[in-house]
Amino acid sequence: MDKSNFHLTVEELTVYATQRLVGFEQHRLGDAYRQPETRHEWIRDILKGMAEAYGQGAVPLLQSFDQRLEEARAASAVEVLPPSGQEHMIRSLGRYASTLERVQGDQRFRLSHTRELLEEVCAYLPWDSDANGARAVRDQVWGQLQRAVAQRPIRFTRVVLGGDLDPGGIEFLPGMVDDAERVRHTREFERLTVEYQDREEWPALCIVCMGGGRRLAADAIDADGLDMAVIRETGEAFMKRPEVRPVWIHQLTVPVQEQIRVLKFQPGKAPEEVTLPNTLEAFQSAVGGYIETLGLDGGAVLVCNEEGKLRGLPANRRVGGDTIAGTFLIAGSADGEFCSLSEEDAARYAEQYAEPMPTYGGPDEPTQWEFHVL
Repeated sequence: MDKSNFHLTVEELTVYATQRLVGFEQHRLGDAYRQPETRHEWIRDILKGMAEAYGQGAVPLLQSFDQRLEEARAASAVEVLPPSGQEHMIRSLGRYASTLERVQGDQRFRLSHTRELLEEVCAYLPWDSDANGARAVRDQVWGQLQRAVAQRPIRFTRVVLGGDLDPGGIEFLPGMVDDAERVRHTREFERLTVEYQDREEWPALCIVCMGGGRRLAADAIDADGLDMAVIRETGEAFMKRPEVRPVWIHQLTVPVQEQIRVLKFQPGKAPEEVTLPNTLEAFQSAVGGYIETLGLDGGAVLVCNEEGKLRGLPANRRVGGDTIAGTFLIAGSADGEFCSLSEEDAARYAEQYAEPMPTYGGPDEPTQWEFHVL
């Protein structure tokens, strides 16, 4: 792009912004509508990128752009861009996007801003987006953005939910996913659990993929927010790109209920680490009745049978100045909810309460507890 064309494009982008600023409220289309300041940030970034790409100073352009916006805010009418100007502006945006592909460094965000602006141009009702070429250039830039993402050494996981004969869905997640918890919190998993409430678990196939045509993960980076936005919007077509390769596959069974790791203490037995659903019913079943909680040092929670002594359950452990009757659990706690114990806490509490109290009588004989009224 020569200097005269560059300055003409700058003027056209400025006229477009002022035209939308005065009349944008009357011409908006669904999700393509944006607040003016969002559009202005896109255009500022495009002006700065064009100035850098074509060896021009960006500061005077941005100052002039902001001044024109201020003048437009106080105006009741502004200059409009004719069809020839629309076509030139849009072609220039396409050439700019192609230039970005040849520039060193990460140009994804500038490609994304250019694509977003073109999406908005396509939704601007006074302009004919087929006649001025906006749709074609928008599609071109979208392809360039996909390529920019796919060429990066990113790592992400394609999660396929459901088996061959099951209903299911597909979700994309950043990084390497090999645990049920991350799968459970995806939108697709939540959708399936709502639609098929009789299912207790779902099979999941986690396919870890890499971009940049790589198969080794030595210098891989987890896909970031923009990468994932592009991957999810592109969907399965992204997997067909030559730069994207699957590198590892892992099968999971994901329970519908959240599973947490806790310590279980039974009378006369060593503590054991168990996994159970994070539900009231599961905790009640584990301790054999209504639950009572006791806060422990370090933020963990002891969960025991509320009526353990009244029901004559055997002595289990001494905790603080009290004796816990019957089976109890120790779980983590976060924001008032039970959660998994960390490995460090599990090891610490297992050692702290390793020794059970001695038990007396037969297994079916209730323990006699004395109660003193003070």
